Amino acid sequence: MWILGSDGRLADYFPNNNPNLILGEQVNWTLGVYNHMAALEYVVIRVKLLNATEISPNELTGVGSPVPEVFEFARILASNETWAIPFTWTLANLASGNGNVLITSLAINGTTITGSLAQARGGLDFRFAFELWFYDPNAGTLVFSWSTPTSTYSAWTQLWFNATAGS
Repeated sequence: MWILGSDGRLADYFPNNNPNLILGEQVNWTLGVYNHMAALEYVVIRVKLLNATEISPNELTGVGSPVPEVFEFARILASNETWAIPFTWTLANLASGNGNVLITSLAINGTTITGSLAQARGGLDFRFAFELWFYDPNAGTLVFSWSTPTSTYSAWTQLWFNATAGS
């Protein structure tokens, strides 16, 4: 699982290479997943919006972040298939008070998500966490990790940004 910037490389993640975003500024990423499980897999990418103090996914215990997802992508992947997912987003509305910035509306791939999505002191250190979940037929549900006889694995990645209303 990976994230590429606007030009399809591991760079240029933000307009003008500046992670200090203002309202209405569009950000373009490409999420990528490769199925190396040697079988057909139903996968879901859960997109979560967090601040610096909220719990990250834990690959050591195989537990996703407890923060609810704001968006998700789902698809069946063939063995050895690569899935490239356009992820275009914009900060649509912010609220501020007492030194905090609250994201109250996001546009992701043309869909508007509203609510008290995430709050950060001074608008600093927001992050999108992308968690890879897959359907486990033995459990009958989506799971965040998979196990071998010797290890537990999970896949997730994140990108950090700051949010301001601008000038």
